[in-house]
Amino acid sequence: MAKFKQEQIIAGVTKTRSNALKVYCASAIAANDIIVATGMQGDFMSVEPADPGSISKCRGPFFVADYAAAAGEYTALALPYKVVTGVDTSAAAQVGDAVYLSTVAGSEGGVVLGAVPAATADGAAFSLNVRVGRITKVHASLGSYVLSPGDANSTPMIGKVTCSGTSSTVTGFTAELDGAPVVVSMDANIATTGAVIASGTLTIHHASSTDDATYVIYA
Repeated sequence: MAKFKQEQIIAGVTKTRSNALKVYCASAIAANDIIVATGMQGDFMSVEPADPGSISKCRGPFFVADYAAAAGEYTALALPYKVVTGVDTSAAAQVGDAVYLSTVAGSEGGVVLGAVPAATADGAAFSLNVRVGRITKVHASLGSYVLSPGDANSTPMIGKVTCSGTSSTVTGFTAELDGAPVVVSMDANIATTGAVIASGTLTIHHASSTDDATYVIYA
């Protein structure tokens, strides 16, 4: 049996690093970013920060970045899950609250804690609600949460739109989703008469309302 001297043993940087996949970074990535595979670079997945408003970056497969990396690097940073500690989680109400992929422009790969992302406006491009983790401790400076973005890989596409009149639209979808099954619910229990995706636009027909509608696309 091989023997090792103590100085030959290096402590692990994270407890989950042994599960990391080596990937190609198609763009700059920050530690704890939610990242998504957007193609292949040779034998390696090409990854970028996830974006709930981009059709190629909102459906997975998702991972979480263990550490920062520059564009063009090949490195083993893609983890299936990660525990983030020592942060401000006071925006959450309680343990178990959801962590969502941020919908704020310019914060691709980032997350929001304990709050469902806001609905898009009628006629605007889609921005999905992608749940990527759960709060494990609520605290202003010593909070923690678990990022497990792979949970979203097998879920339908979920988003919200603020209705206007008797017909509301969400744009930005692509042709492969035309005719996909869509389920819609209204925040104020307003009746809907149908929803369909055609030419990349989701159209929801409903009784006159200015409330939010939640849509679920199975594709």
